[in-house]
Amino acid sequence: MGGLSKLGLKLGATAALVWAAGCVPISDYRKLEQRFVEQEQYVVAHRKEMRERERREQVLTLRAREQERQMDLLRARLQKSERLRQRLADRVKTMSVEASAPRAEPVPQPQPQPMTVAGLEVNADTGGIVLESGVLFAPGRATLKTSGKKCLDGLIAELKKTYPDKKVRIEGHTDATPIKRSKHESNWALSAKRALAVLHYLESKGIQSSQLSFAGYGPHKPIESGKDKQALARNRRVEVLLVD
Repeated sequence: MGGLSKLGLKLGATAALVWAAGCVPISDYRKLEQRFVEQEQYVVAHRKEMRERERREQVLTLRAREQERQMDLLRARLQKSERLRQRLADRVKTMSVEASAPRAEPVPQPQPQPMTVAGLEVNADTGGIVLESGVLFAPGRATLKTSGKKCLDGLIAELKKTYPDKKVRIEGHTDATPIKRSKHESNWALSAKRALAVLHYLESKGIQSSQLSFAGYGPHKPIESGKDKQALARNRRVEVLLVD
């Protein structure tokens, strides 16, 4: 029940007692009633003002918390920006030091040296001894034929006599005809296996394994640009090169 209703009941009870006693004029009662009403209104207004004040304080508290949160975020961003700035400054300093440092000279790569063996062709561009695959291997094979071994024996004798301490690189090459019936999966594989077969034969004849290396280039380093049978046969080859 509201404050005014309670006040009305109290005033009604008071009026009944006053009238029963017959001691208070009606005008005084009206004044008393008005005074109670005004006091009740004051109490209601005061409570309303207190609630409004509490609400405003809550709003201000929430705003203050939000502002503090925003300040924390801003401080974190500033710290992150400062760390990034410092890293960039360190990187610039490092790059400056690297730029001013003397550059190391590139390590020279082993270069082929010209080699001559009586009766064998020399590739003028690479300086390597050219051995046609038709002499060394059967078509599509990577096993040395007897004629191929005899051809290599003369080369091995010359290597031991004239170039005993030189590094030897063996390079396998094919033509550009795609492999169809061979057991080798590609010209790359065939060229590498043929070079390796020659390496193993040289090793078996006393050339030190530490002096030997091999590579397979497939059809990618032709010495003839034509497509006729003679050009294709010339491109199917093994080259033996001396390197530093």
